[in-house]
Amino acid sequence: MSRRFAIWTAVVSFGGAALLTVFAGLALRHDSDSAVGWVYALAASLLAIAGVLEQTILRRAHDEITHRQSQADVLQSQFQEQRRAVDELADGLDVAVFICDGRGSVLYANLRARQLFQFEDPLGRSLLAVTLSYDLEQLVLRAAKSGEAAYAELSFSYPGQRIGLAKAWITGQPPGRVFLSVYDVTDLRRLETIRKDFVANVSHELRTPMTMIRAMAETLQDEAKPEDELANRYLPRIIGEIDRLSMISHDLLQLSKAESNPVEKQTCDLAAVVREAVDHLHERAVEKGLALSYEGLPLLVVQADPTQMSQIAINLVENAINYTTAGSVVASVREEPEFAVFEVKDTGLGIAIEHHRRVFERFYRIDKGRSRTTGGTGLGLSIVKHIAEAHGGSVSLDSTLNEGSTFAVRIPIGE
Repeated sequence: MSRRFAIWTAVVSFGGAALLTVFAGLALRHDSDSAVGWVYALAASLLAIAGVLEQTILRRAHDEITHRQSQADVLQSQFQEQRRAVDELADGLDVAVFICDGRGSVLYANLRARQLFQFEDPLGRSLLAVTLSYDLEQLVLRAAKSGEAAYAELSFSYPGQRIGLAKAWITGQPPGRVFLSVYDVTDLRRLETIRKDFVANVSHELRTPMTMIRAMAETLQDEAKPEDELANRYLPRIIGEIDRLSMISHDLLQLSKAESNPVEKQTCDLAAVVREAVDHLHERAVEKGLALSYEGLPLLVVQADPTQMSQIAINLVENAINYTTAGSVVASVREEPEFAVFEVKDTGLGIAIEHHRRVFERFYRIDKGRSRTTGGTGLGLSIVKHIAEAHGGSVSLDSTLNEGSTFAVRIPIGE
């Protein structure tokens, strides 16, 4: 708009100057007073027109500036309102949120972040100075350098002993910014520890009374007379249920150890461990009319806990025997890049796909009646899963209903 008026002003000024020049030349040529007067009148008119145009241009320029200033004020107001909304949202979260630059300096911290680390004004300070956590600072620097999200569960000693799940990541806009979230899981981890300790203590304490109850039931059974129908009917069932409770107690204790105790790795021949499990359960497989065999490498050395590897092998092979009514069970060991793979394949009842994700949960039963008949506790696969993960490995299932199942455990070969 202002450019258009500037062009018109230049045109009018140039035209006025040209007319003045022409009439001034005529006045000098004819030396006429009337011509001179007429020129002066025309000049005055042109100057008046120029003044009006100048005022119009200035007024319109002022109006345009005022309009643009008004738009800027509206945009600024909207920006401030959105920023307040984002700040209120962030301050209402139970997660500590930081925004840092690529060097680890704090550019933003929400209310939870300030409360968690008891730092009133962290802006402009280094993340290390605010949190006193070297590991947290390194997490941010690693994300900034790699451009990929970084995760870690970290322990903080300031202002008190806390445990947090931390995640650091970056986005394209604005460049050079690292976002950091810390979720306090101290209470959750404390409750998990209490649960594990409770399960371990209860499992341990139940063993003695169950042993005594079984011994007394066996004594009553030995002294019962043949005509004592009630004793002969119920005492064997009592002994059977005590044995079942003992198995559950034993498995709970093993599961608690797998969850709580650090893995004591040493040189372990996984192939020998699996062969021993197959030999140990061979008689049970023969009693059911099953063909139990070992296939695979004669030697496969890994860094693992031999006792826990034996638990994995016995649980998986025994599980396959329990749920296979006819056919075969094959245990095998092979090597993949960086992993030793132990598989148990059976021709049993199989598992429907909707149960695949839950079979490793403790006490989860696909068919409660069938599980009780086979004598399972519902904890064997949970023990396998926790031991494998404690070693940095994993367990997987490939199964089709009525066609059999294959369980595969992967254990890192090295440290």
